[in-house]
Amino acid sequence: MQSTHFRSKFDLYCKKVTLILLLSVVGTQAFGQRDRSINLPNYDNKWLHYGFYLGIESFQYRLKYSDLFVSPEMDTVISINPAVTYGPVNIGFVVNFRLAEFLNLRLVPKFGINERKIEYTYGSGNRETQIIEAVTMSFPLLLKYKSVRRGNYRMYLIGGINPSVRVGGKKDLNKEGDKLIIKDSDIAIEFGFGLDVYYPFFKFSPEIRFSRGIVNNLGSESNFYNKGIDRLTSNSISLFLYFEGGR
Repeated sequence: MQSTHFRSKFDLYCKKVTLILLLSVVGTQAFGQRDRSINLPNYDNKWLHYGFYLGIESFQYRLKYSDLFVSPEMDTVISINPAVTYGPVNIGFVVNFRLAEFLNLRLVPKFGINERKIEYTYGSGNRETQIIEAVTMSFPLLLKYKSVRRGNYRMYLIGGINPSVRVGGKKDLNKEGDKLIIKDSDIAIEFGFGLDVYYPFFKFSPEIRFSRGIVNNLGSESNFYNKGIDRLTSNSISLFLYFEGGR
């Protein structure tokens, strides 16, 4: 049941984000019909580019119950369900290295303020939400595989690894005995797709990226909220808008 619920939530959000990207592409193409000139013709021949980006994220943990969930000491808990959260706008920077004609290496560190939620449902009908708030720094290292450029447009695929660490927020409160305890670091595999749009003075790139955690985020400390969980892994879908200089 939980797996089906999780997939339906993410499928719905994926459709929404894909629609936003398609509308951006259609709008950009309509604007581009006014001018058939080739912008930044030598842009991709340069070995190094810088830029920045903005991003929004939909996040939900994937949860695996522990054997203790069905033990007498947790018989008051009916279910533990990760909730979907939508983060505020994140800000990041781009350092892009040209490796080959169709292949780039990208370092895209990101700063974000996020909130994660897990809901506990009790036999009495009451619900309790554990909220994990934090300021995080992420350091995605990605490979970008590009298609042949068509006029002022170029599609691409993106993929790589993303280590992240919590650097602030209510991290200390999360270590209290009556709170769900989460680790301060994470590693995820990321993959996605996007579109490069070349303007006279810069390149604009809307991108959709999927992130799947590969390490257990659950803290090693044991308390009531942690006992019923064996494994927590991060999962997110993000929409990024990149702006890279044309020099």
